[in-house]
Amino acid sequence: MAAGMKAGVLPRACRDVVEIMADAGAAMRAGQIAVAMGLPDEAAKREGLRSKLKRLVERGWAREEGPGLFTVTDPVAREVAEQDGAASRDAIAPS
Repeated sequence: MAAGMKAGVLPRACRDVVEIMADAGAAMRAGQIAVAMGLPDEAAKREGLRSKLKRLVERGWAREEGPGLFTVTDPVAREVAEQDGAASRDAIAPS
């Protein structure tokens, strides 16, 4: 991930993939990510998602830990965690 880039610049589908992988905390296969996105675990969906995952790896948003096992890079995981923390703080109304 280029310095200063935020996950918000990614297209919605890529952002969803990044958030799912960050929340999982472990490497995932394309089929697992597809199911988490509410997509059917079909070969065509997995292949399309695998292609998207490879692009995220090329651009520094994710890494492939083994054949077919993808996870987010550490800086992306930290950013997503910070965003989740800010979102939950914003959801708490002051009393």
